[in-house]
Amino acid sequence: MGRTSAFRIVRWERKLLYIAVAWMVAIAIADLSRALGATEVAYELVNTLVNLAAFAFAVRVFRGQGEPVDPPRAWWRMTAWPALSRRLGILFAVLAAMGVLGLALPAAGVGQLPRAASVALVIGGSVQMALLATLYLNSAVRMARLGIAKPERFRSSIRLT
Repeated sequence: MGRTSAFRIVRWERKLLYIAVAWMVAIAIADLSRALGATEVAYELVNTLVNLAAFAFAVRVFRGQGEPVDPPRAWWRMTAWPALSRRLGILFAVLAAMGVLGLALPAAGVGQLPRAASVALVIGGSVQMALLATLYLNSAVRMARLGIAKPERFRSSIRLT
């Protein structure tokens, strides 16, 4: 009996579709918890856990151009190439910092603090973004240390300028 290929998502269009569907599913599950009477903290915890599970699954099944499809990725590897891990890590770090600033500035007297429900949302979102930033930046550093780099033949000649 032949071995079947592992489930992988390679095309960027399908990755985008996965992200959109996962985001909608996370919202639906979190909203269901709210409808069942969950507190704002419980709602945000459910939302965070579902989002992180969707990310964990995605980094296991997404594959980059030229990346081997069948073998599983190392547990720490978040993307195919270090540059993408670094860029995503920086993006998530900026988003985490924006969330922290959104709470710190009003606490320092600049603007108004959001209502309690929004504070839980901002804290939960900031924790998610900080965790993802850490994972992606760790991935970039480890790949660079191992000499993993995107081969020249896979570099895109298309520039959006």
